[in-house]
Amino acid sequence: MIRKNRDVFDVIKTEIDLLKKSGCDTPSLDCRLLLAHVLQKKHTVYSHENISITDDELKKFKELIIDRSCGKPVSRIINERSFWKREFQLNEETLDPRQDSEILISAILKYYSNELEKLEILDLGAGSGCLGLSLLEELKSSRVSFLDISKKCLEIIKINASQYNLDKRSEYFQLDWNRKGWDSFLLNSRNGSKFDIILRNPPYIPTNEINFLQKEVKEFDPLIALDGGFDGLCAYKTIFPRLKNLSNQNAKVFIEIGKGQEAMVIQIGYENNLIFVGYEKDLSSIVRVLIFEFK
Repeated sequence: MIRKNRDVFDVIKTEIDLLKKSGCDTPSLDCRLLLAHVLQKKHTVYSHENISITDDELKKFKELIIDRSCGKPVSRIINERSFWKREFQLNEETLDPRQDSEILISAILKYYSNELEKLEILDLGAGSGCLGLSLLEELKSSRVSFLDISKKCLEIIKINASQYNLDKRSEYFQLDWNRKGWDSFLLNSRNGSKFDIILRNPPYIPTNEINFLQKEVKEFDPLIALDGGFDGLCAYKTIFPRLKNLSNQNAKVFIEIGKGQEAMVIQIGYENNLIFVGYEKDLSSIVRVLIFEFK
């Protein structure tokens, strides 16, 4: 197959215009990311870099640009997303991680800075595993239990854990926290061993607001990871009553919330023996993470 030397900008300039017309906010970056993916490069290509490309690769690139112009996020096209310090593989049942969720990691590390401390961590509704696995990278002696209702999510977590040699400090549980007794089943599976840290990024968008989300979110993220019920608080109301049963003495809970939900979530915590101890804001100065401990 004949390979031709081309300037990157020469390859992507027409596709940049196409993405601009479709309303894409980052047309040049998206083109370069997708081109790098087609060329199987581990890093993005630069606008005036010289590349070697075949006609088939060029055709494939143009096909991916069509997908992007129809609203499909780059991360969904390449099934990969950068988070914290790593690249994590995704599939159709995992939430596409957002930068705001990195605040959960930084919040936890403010309270647990000793990387050699042996901590038992529970990642509830783990999705791609990006939260728990990022913590394992930082807390070298800790272990994470990944819990998710989706078998496909747990499969992708295992792939991500293996990719970074974190599988020996990981365990996996397919459980539905809406089912009675899920917490007892989890503890029995761990011979009664409880947790020092519980973290969660639950679905917190009110049902009637789903249709107003960006197309990239509402059409390509799994609904189960977005829909927080009529008031957006269903997951907190369901999970919080079970947390004390799962927690060691002096354990802390780190939980992501939606904009303006802090007072309501703190109240739900108070009603379930949780004391609010702090919060962290995201890059837009919105309260994004609440920290609790037990009475």
